[in-house]
Amino acid sequence: MSPYLHQTQNRIRVRSDFIQRNPKQIKEAIKKLQATDGIEEITHRLYAGSVAIRFDSKQVKATTLLAQIEGMGWLSVQKDKDYIDSTIRRSAVSLVKGIAILTLKRTVGGPLVSAVTALAR
Repeated sequence: MSPYLHQTQNRIRVRSDFIQRNPKQIKEAIKKLQATDGIEEITHRLYAGSVAIRFDSKQVKATTLLAQIEGMGWLSVQKDKDYIDSTIRRSAVSLVKGIAILTLKRTVGGPLVSAVTALAR
């Protein structure tokens, strides 16, 4: 999921893969943020990968909070390693099948290759 940021005058909500995949780091960061003057409430939804921060804009500026959030990596984009690995694996299987069929066509040829090709798909 791409990072999502929504800001109003007294509230900031962030949704990202980083928040969803790093619950221990997020809990520690929330404790630090709660100690900040002007923070009224922080809601963390692990399964949604979101954190909402309600604050008093007279005591703490939104730009300051956004800088802290960005510094903690909440807005970073993470590549899904499993997705990349499975895509590479599927591509390799398709390539090997293609090479095998091409080799059969060149060496054997005819209706036998057509039957094997139909089974391979």
